[in-house]
Amino acid sequence: MKPLQISYAGRAPKVIATRVVALYDAETGRIHHSHTVHIHKGGRDVAEQEAIEAAHRHARRLGHDTARLKVKVSTNAEHGHFPHAIDVASGDFVAISSHMADRKRS
Repeated sequence: MKPLQISYAGRAPKVIATRVVALYDAETGRIHHSHTVHIHKGGRDVAEQEAIEAAHRHARRLGHDTARLKVKVSTNAEHGHFPHAIDVASGDFVAISSHMADRKRS
């Protein structure tokens, strides 16, 4: 997997922190919804709980039953920008190929 490069246009402030909230199925590790928050230099901090609540809100709006999904939070931007699943044994994010991600949606 290529390292994540965040591009800036013009004078965009630098990203100083990232929170990735994954809502996933505890039995399979499949991530049903991912919510990524980038915090910019000089911007308002977003607390972990606020990011989790926003992830649930957006996922419900998209039709997901969030009551049955578990939460995993990361500060690694790659977890929100490339296909991942949650390893059910370790609870860690694991990269999956985009081909595998397409198969998991079926």
